[in-house]
Amino acid sequence: MKEWIGLRIWKTAAAVAAAIATAQLLELSEPMFAGVLAILGVEVTRRSGFRSLFERLSAALVALLVSSVLFELLGYHIGTAALYVLLVFPVLSKLKLQSGIVPGSVLVFHLYGAGAVTVELLWNEAQLLIVGLGWAALINNLYMPDERSRLHKLRRTVEDCFAGIFAGMAAVLRDPESLWSGSELLEADEAVREGLERALREQHNRPWQPDFYWTSYFNMRKRQLEIIGTMMELLSYVYDHDRLPQGKLLAGLFDTMEGDIRSDYYEDRPRAALTGLRASFRTMELPLTREEFEVRAALLQLTVELDRFLDTASRLKKRRAEERG
Repeated sequence: MKEWIGLRIWKTAAAVAAAIATAQLLELSEPMFAGVLAILGVEVTRRSGFRSLFERLSAALVALLVSSVLFELLGYHIGTAALYVLLVFPVLSKLKLQSGIVPGSVLVFHLYGAGAVTVELLWNEAQLLIVGLGWAALINNLYMPDERSRLHKLRRTVEDCFAGIFAGMAAVLRDPESLWSGSELLEADEAVREGLERALREQHNRPWQPDFYWTSYFNMRKRQLEIIGTMMELLSYVYDHDRLPQGKLLAGLFDTMEGDIRSDYYEDRPRAALTGLRASFRTMELPLTREEFEVRAALLQLTVELDRFLDTASRLKKRRAEERG
């Protein structure tokens, strides 16, 4: 059942049932309209629910006011309904109340069908609006799944993939003829995408106490993935070339990256090791052939990209340390 019926559908069903039952209990005219409004009111997150509730209530009030004036002045004709659309829809769009166009129109065409605007009818429509959107807002906010457990799992997946990527690159640097599929890149990309989506949803579900760490974390990993992509391109220069001492030294540094990848705290050891590695490169003899020059240039550029990789993570780790105290 979970594969076919998601949480939002269950919420919508509950909101529709509650809205129609309440409208019938209040003896409102056309109680099914409350159910339609409830369907339109259920959202994915609490934040979007609060925003859409405000937009739909505001748009519906504007729609009722304008349509009442138009129908009473010009009559209850199809042309008047079309004029309402031409006048009100652009205004609601300009006011960024687009999500309220459909709920407002539901009430407007109810007025059109009634053929008269009375205080009792307007009060009935207002109650339908409050009942339908009110139940949708209430049920929408009763429960939202906690994404943090899944976010922790996705973080472990990403860090496992990153560790595997650096281990694979180290193996290629030691032996350019070794085969490495790089499948960790695809898995990491998928996990980062899902992590960003769930982190944003978690942040929007708790607008009173938003946790920005997870969105910052997965955005950081996204930028690092882009850097790794550049490193993979540079690594292609190493394939089918003779082993160089610079490659072995860089492979040794890649082997130590797992600890930094998994750490929550800023550590300067990888940066210090990278500085030392660059210094050792400068003491080595100059390339003897153009081919060696190109390979060593790619290896040097790899250290530049690694520096960017470390810097991207260090900014988040330092900020996290300052927040903790």
